Amino acid sequence: MPPRMPPSPLPTDVQPATRRVLVVEDSPLNRMLVTAILAQAGHRADTADNGLEALMAAQAGGYDLILMDLSMPEMDGLTATRLLRDLPGAAGRIPVIAMTADTDEADRIRCRDAGMNDHVAKPVDRSQLLETVEKWLRASDASGLSAGFHSCAPSACGTADEVLDREVLDQLAQDLDADLLADVLRQFVDETRERVDRIVVETDRAILTREAHTLKSTAGTFGARSLCNAARALEMACRASPAVEGGAGKDGADTVERLRGDIPRLAGDAITAYRAAGYLA
Repeated sequence: MPPRMPPSPLPTDVQPATRRVLVVEDSPLNRMLVTAILAQAGHRADTADNGLEALMAAQAGGYDLILMDLSMPEMDGLTATRLLRDLPGAAGRIPVIAMTADTDEADRIRCRDAGMNDHVAKPVDRSQLLETVEKWLRASDASGLSAGFHSCAPSACGTADEVLDREVLDQLAQDLDADLLADVLRQFVDETRERVDRIVVETDRAILTREAHTLKSTAGTFGARSLCNAARALEMACRASPAVEGGAGKDGADTVERLRGDIPRLAGDAITAYRAAGYLA
């Protein structure tokens, strides 16, 4: 089978009358944030929880662009995009933009080979997201689009030991009205508490890796810097040291246990810091 190639950008003279964007993301928190940003920019955004739902929605028609998370239950974003590219007609040509917290070159190549057109990083950067969406919706510079995939922005997880990243929170305060920001932060806290409880007890290394990956993304999105760093380190440790029998890889396993033991404390520190800063009641 010949390799799948991303579809060509829309012609420069095409301006869709109704800009409908499908946001495919398994995290309710991330769905809420991305759809809010799109709505404020004048776009109509629908959501799907996983790749299978995205395929069904795309087949029903009417979408101008899909924002696709990579790591999801039921069906991941790469598989969904490969199947989408096999659909006949307009559905198979919808621009697909990957949304992922993984930023290395290997991940960009995987996305491109699956048939994705572009790549934006999580934590979500409002400017990058809207610029990329507009590029593929309006295709105002066809010559610039021919290059296709571009490198994503660096993660918001810094190396400083601060509990909160005030720049991220200040940007959120500019992007969202006060009531919506309070709502999404409360949902982030609720979702994080549930995820931390799962991380503490999870014995399946693959599931633990996925939970750490999602926590890294959401914590970075909402400026929980120390928690983001710890979740990122836990994800990397899980990937570098898969569970083994007979004592092999003990150092790696010890690292995983140490990191996951830090997560509840750091989550508590972040929640306390949000309250101290006036973001939460």
